[in-house]
Amino acid sequence: MPRYGVIYLLLHLTGKVSLQDSANEFNRVVGESVTLPCIYKQQSTDVYWRHNVSRKVLSIISGKPSPESQDEIFRNRTKSFPSKYPEGNYSIELKDLELSHAGIYTCFLEKSDEKRKIQLFVREKPEKPTEKPEKPTEKPIKPTPNQGNSSMETQSLKIMPFLIAVLGLTLHLI
Repeated sequence: MPRYGVIYLLLHLTGKVSLQDSANEFNRVVGESVTLPCIYKQQSTDVYWRHNVSRKVLSIISGKPSPESQDEIFRNRTKSFPSKYPEGNYSIELKDLELSHAGIYTCFLEKSDEKRKIQLFVREKPEKPTEKPEKPTEKPIKPTPNQGNSSMETQSLKIMPFLIAVLGLTLHLI
């Protein structure tokens, strides 16, 4: 019975983020921008954005963005849309993303238990493909019948201890 309690607890703790609609997940690359949505049916004068629970992304106090209390990693990177506040739209844009910006963002109204959670994944920029080398001018040397593929032999030698261990374990269990 305690096993089910642990499973329930784990599902409860992780479910709030991992089981959410995929519309609340964003995948971006370092250097890009993202607009994180936060829309409520009601208006509020005080709205708070947090990153991984404790980092202050942006606070909207008395209907105005208040960047003074922002965590350093969000300074000069966060933009909100004050003209949309009367519609209950407290979305923000994060610019010039870094790997440290990945995580869970929470938007909540001061006098509400309701929270909007968004998962942001940030990955490195893909490397530019290297230029293809020019085609060799010489004809490739064909292997002679006695030449084996040394790469295959090397791989076979590396996997042999693993196969012997698996075989030994199997025989031991029988």
